[in-house]
Amino acid sequence: MIKKKEKLVDQITFKEKIFYSLGTLGKESSFAMINVYAMLYLTTFMGLNGIVVGFAFCFIRILSAVFDPFMAVIINNTKSKLGKYKPWMLVGALVNAIMLIALFIPLKEASVGLKYFYYLALYFLWAISYAILDVPSMGIIPSIADKANERESVSSLSKLIGGFGGFLIGSGGAILMEYTYGKLNPISYLVVAGIGSAFLIITIILPIVTLKERYEVPCETVKFSDMFKIYKENTQLKSYTWSVLLFSVGANIAILQSTYLFIYDAKNLGGLDNYALFNIVACTLQGIAMMFYTFITKKLSRDKVFQLTFIFAAIGMLGIFGVYFLFPLVGIPIVNVLIMSAAASFLMIANGMNQITSIVMIADIVDYEEYRSGVRADSLIMSFQTILVKVSAALAMLVLGIGVAVSDLPTIDLMTNTFSGEVTDKSLLILRSFMFLLPLPLMPIGLIIYKKTYSLNGSFYDNMKAELEARRAIKSEGRIGVDEPINTQDYEDGCVKVVDVDFKDIVDSEK
Repeated sequence: MIKKKEKLVDQITFKEKIFYSLGTLGKESSFAMINVYAMLYLTTFMGLNGIVVGFAFCFIRILSAVFDPFMAVIINNTKSKLGKYKPWMLVGALVNAIMLIALFIPLKEASVGLKYFYYLALYFLWAISYAILDVPSMGIIPSIADKANERESVSSLSKLIGGFGGFLIGSGGAILMEYTYGKLNPISYLVVAGIGSAFLIITIILPIVTLKERYEVPCETVKFSDMFKIYKENTQLKSYTWSVLLFSVGANIAILQSTYLFIYDAKNLGGLDNYALFNIVACTLQGIAMMFYTFITKKLSRDKVFQLTFIFAAIGMLGIFGVYFLFPLVGIPIVNVLIMSAAASFLMIANGMNQITSIVMIADIVDYEEYRSGVRADSLIMSFQTILVKVSAALAMLVLGIGVAVSDLPTIDLMTNTFSGEVTDKSLLILRSFMFLLPLPLMPIGLIIYKKTYSLNGSFYDNMKAELEARRAIKSEGRIGVDEPINTQDYEDGCVKVVDVDFKDIVDSEK
């Protein structure tokens, strides 16, 4: 089913890995700008209700996630000189950059109703344009890297460099705000959004110019309805979906609320001025761990690494919880920030390693679906990863919005750039509880689901890959084999068709 283009080399080059990762850097910068600052901007500066915004963000994210498989179908059936992925990456980046800037334009004199309409409409357009960019950016991975080690290398490097986008927005953005209009002025957020948008367009051009689609599937016609059939029948996709979703929701809840703590808990953390330091420490340790991902997977199996991410995330949440609730905070804010950063590093490291591993896992599930059913719907299956990212962020935003509203935190007075009311200990207690206590139980549940149901590891995985390579070789040679008769019922429109493969039977046969 897979046809190699003879004029192309067999393996992805280091230059392609770098340029693909730089494209991810720009994409993640846009995502981080929304994740870190959008809720804060709308509730704190524009005075919108946190519960309303949280529910709206959640609904829009889920709606945009539903759009992902539609986008995947469009991509899967696209034919152009640039391939089927890169045209949409360019279109998505251009539109997304415009929406990002527009979303942070302050409407100081507008009515509350107009603010809700304007910002939520733009958030919807940002989410759709991000899907147009994100789905092909993720879907192209199985087409540029076929071997497991190549996928691990591409995924780890792209997540390392892409994760730096969140660091640039979180730490660099906070520093830039301080040296422009100040962190309590909404214009500062518009400046950071503008720079992030320009950066997105520049970096996305690099993979568009350099990447080569090595593995094409000319015979597959995928429909949107296939998504439901694939999910229903593919046991490994189900396992992946629930384990990754639970981890991501829990991690996002804890990470996203950290910005609020630095703004409202200035007595203990020194205000937003120290947020850059917190981000630098936690993200640096995360980056170091991600740099050694390929080395780590040589010592530990990818299966073990994925399991450890759940354990490390739980340790991080318990550590932050302990700093705030079980042990007295030190009277010096900078010391508290360093202690918080050390605890948060466990969570950040786990989050980065989980993201890398999950990308490789979903690419393997693409292969498994081809092995299981004979259909290689790469764009459609890879879109599940982007769906999970958006749904988990949506649910985290919803919890964040509820937490902010229930905490009854004051907004920022745009005329004086000061709090409109008092920050009480009760408000901070509620916010911290939402940040650390709610997501913690999700980690053991996600780990149990993974251990009980995911099986694309070890000898079965190796045998599956060997079988796929054999099928591809047979297809490319146009024959079945010397001693094997041709069965025309096994072929449909030139594609190998494997019918009624039960995964449990396969695993039992492997044992």
